[in-house]
Amino acid sequence: MSTQTKTQSDTGASPACDDRGDVAIAREDIVRLLCAYAGESLRTTEKWAAAKAINSTDIRAMAELGEAHRAGAQMTAGQLGDALGLSSPATSALISRLEGGGHVTRSRDPKDRRRVLLTASPSAQRGAVEYFQPMGDAVAAALRGCSDEEMSVIARFLECLVRHMHASSPA
Repeated sequence: MSTQTKTQSDTGASPACDDRGDVAIAREDIVRLLCAYAGESLRTTEKWAAAKAINSTDIRAMAELGEAHRAGAQMTAGQLGDALGLSSPATSALISRLEGGGHVTRSRDPKDRRRVLLTASPSAQRGAVEYFQPMGDAVAAALRGCSDEEMSVIARFLECLVRHMHASSPA
């Protein structure tokens, strides 16, 4: 690779968290490693989807419901449809399919009985943990050798990356 690696004094960045002791990793290396991580994540997701007999839209729906769950919230059908860019009929079909497969439960909102709230079923949550926990463990293992400062830099980078990716996603 012909890219020149910058030092900490050139960039103001903290040293990279790796066993090589490199002060900074070239941008191309970061992109390559992010692609490798994305590939591993995709393989894990595809294995999970095949085991659960669900398609890519179902995966996205389960991811949205999982994110809501981690945030301590529940989603309505309308919110899920909006998040996925689906029409009302397509959202209804999606929810029926997921509910029929035991992946989603519907419940009435105790504050507004007209609203129906969606939640990933307990069995779907357990299944997701079974498949995705090893990936979480790998991330934790990779971060174990990082200082608090390094983890702060990594977190800021990932937050910025997600924001940019979200902003540049096709509508």
